[in-house]
Amino acid sequence: YRAAKSKGARIRLSCAPGFLAWNHKRYSKGVMTADILREKFLAFFKARKHKIVESDSLVPKDDPTVLFTPAGMNQFKKEFMGFDAGFKRAATAQRCLRTDDLDKVGKTSSHHTFFEMLGNFSFGDYFKQEAIAWAWEFLTKELKISPDKLWVSVYQDDDEAYGIWKDKIGIPEKKIVKLGDKDNFWPAEAKAKGPNGPCGPCSEIFYDFGPEIGCGEKACDPSCSCGRFVEIWNLVFTQFNRKDDASLEPLPNKNIDTGMGLERLAAVMQGKQNNFETELFQPIIQEIQRSVEIETNPEDAKKFLYAVADHLRAAVFSIYDGIMPSNEGRGYVIRKIIRKSTLHLNNLGIKEAFLYRLVAIVAEIMRKPYPELTKRREEIAQIVLAEEKKFIDTLKDAPMNIRAAFTTYARLAKEANGKEAGIGKVAFELYDTYGIPLELTKDWLDKHAIDFPQEDYKQVLQKEFEQAMQEQKARSKSGSTMKGDVFDVKGLGVKLKETKFVGYKENSCQAEILAILKDGKEIILDQTPFYAESGGQVGDTGKLINGKNVFEVLSTQKIDNVFLHIGEVKSGSFKKGDKVAAQINVERRLSIARNHTATHILQAALREVLGSHVQQQGSMVAEEKFRFDFTHFKGLSNEEISRVEELANSFVSRNQAVSCKEMS
Repeated sequence: YRAAKSKGARIRLSCAPGFLAWNHKRYSKGVMTADILREKFLAFFKARKHKIVESDSLVPKDDPTVLFTPAGMNQFKKEFMGFDAGFKRAATAQRCLRTDDLDKVGKTSSHHTFFEMLGNFSFGDYFKQEAIAWAWEFLTKELKISPDKLWVSVYQDDDEAYGIWKDKIGIPEKKIVKLGDKDNFWPAEAKAKGPNGPCGPCSEIFYDFGPEIGCGEKACDPSCSCGRFVEIWNLVFTQFNRKDDASLEPLPNKNIDTGMGLERLAAVMQGKQNNFETELFQPIIQEIQRSVEIETNPEDAKKFLYAVADHLRAAVFSIYDGIMPSNEGRGYVIRKIIRKSTLHLNNLGIKEAFLYRLVAIVAEIMRKPYPELTKRREEIAQIVLAEEKKFIDTLKDAPMNIRAAFTTYARLAKEANGKEAGIGKVAFELYDTYGIPLELTKDWLDKHAIDFPQEDYKQVLQKEFEQAMQEQKARSKSGSTMKGDVFDVKGLGVKLKETKFVGYKENSCQAEILAILKDGKEIILDQTPFYAESGGQVGDTGKLINGKNVFEVLSTQKIDNVFLHIGEVKSGSFKKGDKVAAQINVERRLSIARNHTATHILQAALREVLGSHVQQQGSMVAEEKFRFDFTHFKGLSNEEISRVEELANSFVSRNQAVSCKEMS
């Protein structure tokens, strides 16, 4: 951007009105754009018999270990563990989101929250020889990168990979660097620290910007962090299984997992040392520049611009994948990212909602791989706008709330001879309650000559984190331990096999009583047609009958996979081992089923009227009524409510057949 270089100079950030159209043309003539690189990568591996798999969502499927999809390999965890998906080779351009280095984004040339990872994978098929040869061929033949510009690293004990690079590929020994557990083993330092499970050495390919960049030392190589070398491709050779004694045993099926950041590759191919100087970010940055006139250090301005461009992409694609800004989980992360962007814009002199205006630019940049994004850009922009407005209101009230909270603590600080007791906690509460960023709180404290106890604040954060983790563990606690197919049901004091559920196909069945609990008020069967309360839907009612002996089931619950039929004996008596006819109340089940179907009808109507961002957040489905919780960025107007009702009733009036299919 055009900026005076002198510190504190008044600068104007601007761009020509026709920038976006001109920029597209410039990058489409002879320049390796990200779109071209993505297509070339996938075509290259398709020609080598890889199945091209669509990018997975940023919300990982069946993987509770991560909040967001952090790498290309995540959607293939089952294949890596031996599941046969019908293919042994795959390649993807996976959208990813990581927040580990959130505070570094904008300050470095290559840290991002949202990015695309190009990857090729082998599940027990090819191994090091092919992975290394194809990576080299793609870079030097397909992309025509000069071999003189490439260096590689290998794990210090991986003589096989070293030999392939040296003897098969022909790389000079001086350009093959041996690194240790931290840099060239996956997971990092797994040999010494764990975790147990599949692991292995890796080999990285680096691009050399030349000796004029970085430290200038003769001995400089990819182990140096001076900036001369940038890693562009990581090849992971998953060949071991780490055991409890820290030993590594060879895996029967060896896998390949590679990852190459598209943003970084695009920068290298376009002769840029900074990812933010590519066409993936520049249209966003240029649009912000058109609206800014500030007095600030040009380098600070650049950091703000880069961070906003990055964070916007993360927010747009998160909302695209159904993550709504909220106060917990993934939604909290996205709210934090949007708010950080709003603060950065504020520092650039933009005080009103602005981020939402940039959504259309992101949609245009990513139009080729994500055409659906252009259709949803207005909907996503409205969600971003609503979040911006909320936070701008918070910022307006921040001085008043900070002053009120610290009036007492300022006095206590003086009385405590400068020990500032409790200030860290109040700073956290201001953030937790009002969303007031720590930066604003610290600015207020500085103006009032009150030192901020950073360590105390960190202790408060750690305590809150530990408490949240305890609450999460309590919520997710299963209440039982599993040994084989036998459940030790805690609180019940019995060991039982899981109950076989037949209720998807049958309304009644013959069953055997395995246990009678709570003075005869709870009965456990070997199999049952009774649906146990779960997923917001109430459990079935009905009867257990053995001749003239009748047990009325008033509710059905379950602990893990053991079903509890809760009720009372209406006549006769029951004992363990009795055979019973288990019969549900069919009419009641049908009423519940209709309301269950109605939740799907309502969601479809809501998505059509409000937008495809609408996601179910909870529900209660009973015999006489249901409740449906959903995400939306504002309250519904009377017109929207009427339209949803009209549309839902139109679906009902069609009287279409309802089919049931077991998907997995």
